Amino acid sequence: QALWDKLVTLSNLPSEMLPARGTSHGRGGPKTWTDEEAAAKLASLKPLKNGKLITVRFDSTIGDVMPWSFVPTQLDVKVVPGETALSFFTATNHHPTKAITGVATYNVHPPKAGLYFNKIQCFCFEEQRLLPGETVDMPVFFFIDPDYADDPQLATVNNITLSYTFFQTDMDDEEDDDDDDDDDDDDDEDDDDDEEEEDDE
Repeated sequence: QALWDKLVTLSNLPSEMLPARGTSHGRGGPKTWTDEEAAAKLASLKPLKNGKLITVRFDSTIGDVMPWSFVPTQLDVKVVPGETALSFFTATNHHPTKAITGVATYNVHPPKAGLYFNKIQCFCFEEQRLLPGETVDMPVFFFIDPDYADDPQLATVNNITLSYTFFQTDMDDEEDDDDDDDDDDDDDEDDDDDEEEEDDE
């Protein structure tokens, strides 16, 4: 719960537009969640007639210590309000021996446009665990609400940026391993000291 709350605070989207917990699915690949409310709109959703073309650009970053690469498979897509789009981000774990777990948060810029940016399916806010050398393609399925066209504050906004940042979430496990190693070293030193004392006698 603490991790979830932290991730929510890192996103600039209103809390009601973020996924509810417990909606994840997927095994043997990237974990994703589905926004059932947004998915329900697909039945009646139609691209806005004569709607202006909006360029959605994709951006990606990773935490400084995370041994992953994480990039969008395409730099942008062009859609009109009411039109769905599917894009992918590719992540690779470059650590030679350790599986690494990470989780992504996202932001939409300009923030006002985020009010109309609807994700139907996404990988963010779900822990993704990659084996050493493993690569996965993670989907994001979205649409821009047709009401976007009626917002006067967005009348001149033709570009939206969707940004993801991945953070490593199993750092504590590594620190515990290091502590265990230190304890083992201390035990070995104690044993050596005991042996020296017996030799002196």
